[in-house]
Amino acid sequence: ALWMCIVLNPHCKLEQKVSWLTQLKKWNGMDVCPWEDGNHGNELPNLTNALPQGANANQENMGQCKSLEYQHLPAHKFLEEGESYLTLAVEVALIGLGQQRIMPDGLYAQEKVCRNEEQLISKLQEIELDDTLVKIFRKQAVFLLEAGPYSGLGEVIHRDSVPMHTFAKYLFTCLLPHDAELAYKSALRAMRLLVLESMASLGDTSRPHHIASVVPNRYPRWFTLSHIESQQCELASTMLTAAKGNVQRLETVLESIQKNIHSSSHIFKLAQDAFKIATLMDSLPDITLLKVSLELGLQTVPTAALSLLSSNPALHKL
Repeated sequence: ALWMCIVLNPHCKLEQKVSWLTQLKKWNGMDVCPWEDGNHGNELPNLTNALPQGANANQENMGQCKSLEYQHLPAHKFLEEGESYLTLAVEVALIGLGQQRIMPDGLYAQEKVCRNEEQLISKLQEIELDDTLVKIFRKQAVFLLEAGPYSGLGEVIHRDSVPMHTFAKYLFTCLLPHDAELAYKSALRAMRLLVLESMASLGDTSRPHHIASVVPNRYPRWFTLSHIESQQCELASTMLTAAKGNVQRLETVLESIQKNIHSSSHIFKLAQDAFKIATLMDSLPDITLLKVSLELGLQTVPTAALSLLSSNPALHKL
């Protein structure tokens, strides 16, 4: 992944790429990876200028992927069988989006993280997925789920990791028509928001969804927390919409919402979304979604549940 980012840099000269390719072929023939410390610096062809340095590396890794400017590359030019500059650039973009990174300090830096992610996803949305690109999405989704600390979708992540909600929503919509099981697995893994979960023991245990108001005081550097929670809510709503008619998936999404979303206002919004989705068609309403709506409403405040009940008599039978 590192070498893909370097070799695909559009600002590199041809002779540099030829030199790197020769070095890669040499290393590929070794049984053990070579050392990459200062004692062997001569074997590394000026990598330090190609990579972000120091504390800013985490927040700039997506900007490194954006610098590929894949929309200007000759997408029709194939490198190897089934590969083109476009497919390689898309794969690098997915690697960058799925990489685990620590939330930086400061309002500007945090807004920059969100903005870079949204800009890169916006570029990806311009591309029409064909069979080759779908295979890349599936491969990267599986890799991110099974990877270690490199991945933001791995089993274990740091409490202060930048959440994957926005990326997971995009990944979910792309994978859903082709591999629904993988789409849900990725989205459900991304639902977590550990910075809030760490506060659960400090809140009122009888009202588990009322800790959001405590967190900003505890974590003042998470200036984008409200935006992050909104994106988490959007991801959950997207899954609820797609799961209509599938009892097992609706129950799984409901459990994820109950476990990971800590804002009463967002819980109530999801209750309203579930109700709208359940009664969207002229046909009979989706009973399972109505139950989801009612259960989410009951978890917030009594007035929310009463509002849902009064809006549709069909809920009285549940």
